Amino acid sequence: MINLILFFTLPLSAQDCSFYIPFEEGKGFRYENYNKRDKLQSISDIEIVSVDKVTHGTEAILAARSYDKKEKLLFEGEYGIVCTGNELLIDMQSLINPAMMEGFSDMEVSISSMDIVIPENPKIGDKLPDAEMEIKISAGGMTISEMMIAMKNRVVESRETITTPAGTFDCIKLTYENHMDTKAMGISRNVVTKVSEYYAPDIGNVKSEFFDQKGNLDGYNVLVKIY
Repeated sequence: MINLILFFTLPLSAQDCSFYIPFEEGKGFRYENYNKRDKLQSISDIEIVSVDKVTHGTEAILAARSYDKKEKLLFEGEYGIVCTGNELLIDMQSLINPAMMEGFSDMEVSISSMDIVIPENPKIGDKLPDAEMEIKISAGGMTISEMMIAMKNRVVESRETITTPAGTFDCIKLTYENHMDTKAMGISRNVVTKVSEYYAPDIGNVKSEFFDQKGNLDGYNVLVKIY
């Protein structure tokens, strides 16, 4: 499973996509990532660095830092998200774990993607647009590896109460399938996993669950601190 940066872990101002990230400079969130045996695997911090008006809405720049379970820094970076007033737009390219790409530093990397769209006022039963990203790795003008990642069958499923170390939250549950198709050295592989995400108003994502192809829990992230 690709370890993507936690993009949907925050909230916007009350009148602007308030379900996903308080566009408030200096606001921060800490998440812990566990495996299926409830063993801590890693820690992530996301902080809102800046908030600015742009032609198509409001943009927030987020600083993301990932640590191992002993809080040794693994990688850090920044990415942007945009609120149009009734939708939150996230470019899938911003979700790539930089560590995943280190092995291709001497090769040609081509990435094309579309925005992940989340409505400001989600309703139970809403079906959300798919999103996808294609990565091609080339050397000497020859493509040696291709990867297609797609979020499909995105549905606002239910309303649930979720308790984490950061508190108890009334959440909307969003589910989708994560499709990963890879081609390398003439070998193709397709993996389909499932994800459940829980969002709270003015907080954003408070928990994410990851399931394998058989539907068994593979791991999860939880919000542990708001600062």
